[in-house]
Amino acid sequence: MDQATQPAPANPFAPYRRVGHALALIILAVSCVEFARNWLHPSSRDFVSFWGAAKLAWAGTPALAYNNAALHAVQVKVASFSGSAEMPFPYAPAFLLILMPFAALPFPLAMVVWTLGTWGLYAFAARRFAPEAGWLPLAFPAIFATAAIGQNGFLTATLFLVGLALLHRGRQFAAGLVLGCLVLKPQLALMLPVAMLAGREWRVIAGAIVSATALMLVGVLAFGPAVTTAWLDQMPLYARIARDGLVGWHKLVSVYAAAREAGMPEQAAFTLHAVVALAAAALVARCWTSKTEPMAKAAVLAAATMLASPYVYLYDALVLIPAFVWLVQRRAPIALVATLWLSPLLIIVQTAGAVPVNIGPLLPIALLGLSYRAWRDAPTANAADRSIDLGKRGGLVAGC
Repeated sequence: MDQATQPAPANPFAPYRRVGHALALIILAVSCVEFARNWLHPSSRDFVSFWGAAKLAWAGTPALAYNNAALHAVQVKVASFSGSAEMPFPYAPAFLLILMPFAALPFPLAMVVWTLGTWGLYAFAARRFAPEAGWLPLAFPAIFATAAIGQNGFLTATLFLVGLALLHRGRQFAAGLVLGCLVLKPQLALMLPVAMLAGREWRVIAGAIVSATALMLVGVLAFGPAVTTAWLDQMPLYARIARDGLVGWHKLVSVYAAAREAGMPEQAAFTLHAVVALAAAALVARCWTSKTEPMAKAAVLAAATMLASPYVYLYDALVLIPAFVWLVQRRAPIALVATLWLSPLLIIVQTAGAVPVNIGPLLPIALLGLSYRAWRDAPTANAADRSIDLGKRGGLVAGC
């Protein structure tokens, strides 16, 4: 049979498997090199913020986790810092409860345990979300950006993927309980109300309200209201980081940061960002209002999520996995998918300050446009039946 007339493989992920698994092993290997470097010469990687805050909470002074001077004094005892750099702790007090066990370990070891543990959660969530993809989600280069600095991108991506998988298995309230936990990183939840309201997912909304409220109350009950007040008092600092680029425009990957990196004035950059975010929200609402493929909805929501907030980093981009899964399912050109998949490699170089322009938002913009077009062109017949079938098979795309 002529190659041009051969039928496409039954599993659309098959053409990516060999190279993808090799790339996943490479990412694991270079991440282990970074673990070793930090073990030999501990430095101000992002996890030192988590570890220092956990140390203060473990010592019975959780409010000091939000005191930058006190937190920095703990951090410099275990890691080297360059210049006047600091690593504040921006997360709600409930997050301290997750981190406190790591305070019992030395900083380099705690970072390894944290990263590998949350990496494993992400791997489980990705397999649950898209069983046909196998281990390909572990080959996304943004994984290295998360692992090398010990960030929480694996954890937030796990919440995002598990929440969507539960939703499309018909477990709306449970999905809301999981998605509501993103209140710990609210910039990644800004598009969720748009999607859930458009889709009239009232049980999801109820579940999210319950879990988000519970997390805030847990923080108050565990540490007292003064710690929550200290956390809230610190929020203007992060508004300034987003507005003024205190970490450097090249490290943020939002439309606003890219515009500021290009020399655009603050107000004009905010306006451009708002226009893009509102357009993304409109596409989310349009997609979620209709009866269509569950994965199409997840894909459009995922891409729009990375365009909502001015304050996003490359390690947050693990939430883009649903968009890639949808494009592969729709058999988008392999060269196009591969180019977008590998683009974080260039963004990593950009965030290191070696590229004079900020290309970070181009990836979610491209994925949003392609996902929306693929949804618009996809047949919508029997979408409800397919969604039911997915739930029976135990995964979001099983059987597709």
